[in-house]
Amino acid sequence: MSGAIAIFVKTPGISPVKTRLAATLGRESAEAFHLAASRSVSAVTQSLSQLADIKSYYAVAEESALNHGYWDDLPCLWQGEGGLGERMAHIYQTLLREHDFVILVGADIPQMTVAELLNAVTWLPHDEQARLAFGPSVDGGFWAFGGNCPVPQKLWTGVVYSKADTGAQFFNKIEQLGDVKTLTALRDVDEVSDLPPLRDALLNLADPLPEQHELMRFLDVLPARFS
Repeated sequence: MSGAIAIFVKTPGISPVKTRLAATLGRESAEAFHLAASRSVSAVTQSLSQLADIKSYYAVAEESALNHGYWDDLPCLWQGEGGLGERMAHIYQTLLREHDFVILVGADIPQMTVAELLNAVTWLPHDEQARLAFGPSVDGGFWAFGGNCPVPQKLWTGVVYSKADTGAQFFNKIEQLGDVKTLTALRDVDEVSDLPPLRDALLNLADPLPEQHELMRFLDVLPARFS
């Protein structure tokens, strides 16, 4: 059974990127972090594709950036209009028409590993049972969602995003659809205070990819007060 995994990204120079980081680091450094993190996540998903029948995509926030050089290593889909719920629904529904299961991930969890994603990829394929996967974030959100079944539009839009209980809201809704596998809880990056834990997580990876090494080097050259 074939799967799809979509990485949600924004394009520096077109959309504001990592605004809370930019308020402290400056716009240029925040954008550089977003691109380095996106490359790390892309490298993880492409490594996953070597082990399983799953195709990687970028879900790009801006329709005008679908052919941008930043995103030329993967096929691109436009997230569409609306809030985060509407945009996730659009990507999920679009890919589920072509694949047996779909996984959505953010670009700000660059410490994710192939092994963690494989937990979802080996769980989701099933002909008769509705299955879902949920990756909680330490801040109360979620870093990954996957499914092999239709998800009603009202489920996506009935969640209040960017809140401390967003993940709990979402989980409570999806568990009504089928059996849910919970993945490892990971910490995403929104604030400068999230950067030291990210660096520690990258250093503790058993087998980091070259792109994750590059991200570690980026974090190492930040001023000490930030990293």
